[in-house]
Amino acid sequence: READVIITTGGTSVGKADLVPSALQNINKSIIIAHGIAIRPAMPTALAVISNKPVIVLSGNPVAAIIGFEVFARPLILRMLGLEEERPRLKAKITRKVAGVLGRNVFLRVKVYERNGEFYAEPVRTTGSGIFTTMTEANGYVIIPENREGLEENETVTVHLFDNVPIIEEKQENV
Repeated sequence: READVIITTGGTSVGKADLVPSALQNINKSIIIAHGIAIRPAMPTALAVISNKPVIVLSGNPVAAIIGFEVFARPLILRMLGLEEERPRLKAKITRKVAGVLGRNVFLRVKVYERNGEFYAEPVRTTGSGIFTTMTEANGYVIIPENREGLEENETVTVHLFDNVPIIEEKQENV
């Protein structure tokens, strides 16, 4: 009753053990706004309200939970605090062709580096919402819009950095 926002992780998909959405439905004065968001990873995210308090139900998969938090929880909390902070962004060239998913925004984890004064975004393993190393290797993400089949190699993209992370200049190997 004293919480300003409720955030949970796990139990939000469609398996027999995923009971959070049905539990929310059984709470008096609760409204489920959405369950299943067209983003990847983090599709099983649910948004609800209980007694005029926002509820964000994040996936139990670590990467999906982090992306769900970045997209829904973090902006909500900042807004509730009266802050307008945004993650730093920069333009970079994607280092290889990457497939998207029509009908879903794909949050592609990338490692940004600088070479000869230009920024490059190297995709970090593009599948597996439960594989946490994709977050430890990445320093940002690129959003592949739901109306795109993917990104072409050397295409300029907007990278959302995970913080004021220093960008490392890639060392050139002697050939």
